Amino acid sequence: MTSASMFSIEVLTALLCSVGITAVLTRPLRAVLTDVCGTPERAGFWVRYANVMLFLAPLVGIVVFGRSGSLAEPTLGFYKAALGSALSGAFVALAAIGLQVSRFLPRRNDGAPPAG
Repeated sequence: MTSASMFSIEVLTALLCSVGITAVLTRPLRAVLTDVCGTPERAGFWVRYANVMLFLAPLVGIVVFGRSGSLAEPTLGFYKAALGSALSGAFVALAAIGLQVSRFLPRRNDGAPPAG
C-alpha cells in the first residue's frame, strides 16, 4: 500500500470522527449559543466556527502525529495511531470550545442543585 493510500485512511478516520462529533453536538451547541449570544444569527456564526474547528483539529492531529509516511503496510498500530491522533485533535478542539462557552454561562452561587 502506498503512503498516499495510508494517508487517505488517516484523513478518512479524522473526517469520520469530525462528522460524528458535529452530528451529536451541533443542535445542543446551537441552543446554548443562542441563549448566550442573544440572536440566532450570532449563534449560527459561532456554531459554524466550532464545527470548522472540530474538522480542522483532528486533521491537524493526523498531519502532525500520523504514521502514514513511516510504515510500508497498515498494521493494527497504524489504525490505532490514526484514531488516537484524530481523537486527540478532537479532544483539544472540544476542550477549547467547552472552556470558552462555559465562561459565558451564568454561575449559581447558592449551592442548591439546579431546578428541573
